[in-house]
Amino acid sequence: MDTSPIAGLVAACVLIAACESQPAVTFVANGSDFNVLSLTDAQDTCDAPAHLGYLTWWDGATLRGCWVRDGGYIRMRITNLDDLRVPVGDFRPTEVADYRNRTLD
Repeated sequence: MDTSPIAGLVAACVLIAACESQPAVTFVANGSDFNVLSLTDAQDTCDAPAHLGYLTWWDGATLRGCWVRDGGYIRMRITNLDDLRVPVGDFRPTEVADYRNRTLD
């Protein structure tokens, strides 16, 4: 029995899963206190309705946290830091957000 088609299928599935392991960033904002705040539409370890976000400092260090829409702001909660509040208008969509028709509304 030739198992090469099965092995090829398994390899393709593993490759696809590896490519999808990182949540796609849908919105970004630059700040004076931080370099970039990146929002995803993934839940990951965040309790609903929060979603996973990344805060990147000027030195390149990146922290993970959970974000929610809070009125006219995005509130990002990161363990051991004060909540970060950034106006919704400071965010711009990525190509992924445009492709998925995502908004922060």
